[in-house]
Amino acid sequence: MDILEPAASLESLPAETEHSAFGDWLRAEIDKKGLSIGVLAEKTGITYTGIWNIVKGNTVSPRKETRDKLAAALNELIPPAVEAEIASQAMPLPGLEWVDFTPTDLETVPQASGVYVFYDITDRPVYVGKSSKNVRVRVKDHQTRFWFKSPLVVRGSFLAVPDPDLCLKIETILIKFLGKHALLNSKGVVRDE
Repeated sequence: MDILEPAASLESLPAETEHSAFGDWLRAEIDKKGLSIGVLAEKTGITYTGIWNIVKGNTVSPRKETRDKLAAALNELIPPAVEAEIASQAMPLPGLEWVDFTPTDLETVPQASGVYVFYDITDRPVYVGKSSKNVRVRVKDHQTRFWFKSPLVVRGSFLAVPDPDLCLKIETILIKFLGKHALLNSKGVVRDE
């Protein structure tokens, strides 16, 4: 299935859809209301791909603003149990928030400092970066790069890190750990400073 095809229905999603509390809830609400992802994209301003990634389970912990837009468009409240599961997935390190985003949809990308990772279609990390100011600006810059397209860049994850020194240390560790065979940016990292 081509993930950018607006006419695709939820039934056409692959059987290997990952489990995501919010994605499962969203999929059920879309089905219950007889909507399509394309209609929901028009109502929210979130791209088709961004919503598809949530429903498929690629984006497990979407930003609160993204969740709120989707719930408002559906005229529904997100169940507390779903919010609790998202919160537990988003706090792997006390005090640091982890969220997923769709790199091609800037509305899903946080506007905070931190470390981010891009993943390819096989869920392999392909790029690690950081921004000590605003990761959305960095991702927007990446969108102009020749390599920034599917299937090489499909989803992203972001760890909010307010301390610039800690941010640099985490990015450096991840790049060294994943190495030149896994990442596009093991050499010549472009900095935002």
